Amino acid sequence: MRTSLILTAMATSINLLITLPAIASVSGKLPAQLQLTRIATDKWRADYRFSEAISRFSMPAAGDYRSTAWKPLTSGVHYQAEPSAQPDQPMDSYILAQPTRQLSFEITSYNDFAPKNYAPNNRYSNGGAGIYMGFFDGDVQEGDKTRGMNLTVNYQGLPGETVIPPPSFADAERSLRAYAYFGPQKPVLAGAAKLVLDPATPEWLARLILDTTSTMSAYFSSTYQRPLLRELVLMISVTDTSTAGFSMKGGATNGQITFRLSGKAMLNEHPAIQQLVQKLVAHEMAHIWQENVSQGGIGEASAWIHEGGAEAMAVDALQKTGTWTVTEVSNYQQTAIANCKKVAAQADNYQYAYACGLQKFMALNTDIPLLWRKLITETERTGRTYDESMFNDVSKHLHRS
Repeated sequence: MRTSLILTAMATSINLLITLPAIASVSGKLPAQLQLTRIATDKWRADYRFSEAISRFSMPAAGDYRSTAWKPLTSGVHYQAEPSAQPDQPMDSYILAQPTRQLSFEITSYNDFAPKNYAPNNRYSNGGAGIYMGFFDGDVQEGDKTRGMNLTVNYQGLPGETVIPPPSFADAERSLRAYAYFGPQKPVLAGAAKLVLDPATPEWLARLILDTTSTMSAYFSSTYQRPLLRELVLMISVTDTSTAGFSMKGGATNGQITFRLSGKAMLNEHPAIQQLVQKLVAHEMAHIWQENVSQGGIGEASAWIHEGGAEAMAVDALQKTGTWTVTEVSNYQQTAIANCKKVAAQADNYQYAYACGLQKFMALNTDIPLLWRKLITETERTGRTYDESMFNDVSKHLHRS
């Protein structure tokens, strides 16, 4: 989405809800523990303890994050970038001179974005920081065996700090696909959610985010009739207020929403920024309710269902709560129709899932909350992820009834 303000809504859930490629594993997962300790404002210490001695620790690469920000503290360990069985997924490996059951790293704050991936760190103006935990998981090698890890993590902040771990899932690996927060702030209540908001956020924008979070979370909670299985926390950080335009990067991870704000345009209240923020908060919150299940939920197939579905859920919520006028909703839908025409023949296009997905939901001419309550119930009941077959079955059943 672009206006004369150079608004950027980048890295919403289409690339935040991806599943990281797994490294080939030939045996059961190895129990392991990680103690992650914040030792300075811009540094962490990661201490791994393995149930058996390992000779190699490998993780899918995240740009140059590990080669520049991770420093092995264990002697006899060297870093090596290497290919994997998947040509488009290089690996970061740490090779041990001799097998060990302990491995430690010092990790420096990293402020860039990993290509097509999560931001490793989100920094707050008051010294707080979010660190993405998915980059701490990987595979280990014992002799000629390669195994995944069943990783349990303990967190320790600086003295007096608030520490908010990622949401907890029965699947320990899934629990890591989110951010841990370390910092001086305690979250504030915002409807059915909690909010950690960077104090550098301009007052008008902070008020908008708080009001939108409260309104949207209350609407989703009452309309979708499912109490959240995990505490919902939104983490909003401010990168800078000096670059041109306005950028809001981030989105929904597993049971959590994170955004990084930047750009001097946010210093002054502007209707285009207001509408963008309202839509993104509503869209990402829709994903939280799509994933508010003990099994099933969002998968890799048919991205237009969860992305176009989140667009439809967001537009419904924005209109029903009076956050957007009927005219604003209609204008947004018409823009989606126009965007879909441009990419209709490109199902793998980033915009297809959003614009064409929304158009497909609009074409059903049915009650969006009722449809999504049925889809959520179905994925919970069967354990299947949302796909086109489920969508077709549920929508046909609603039209027959």
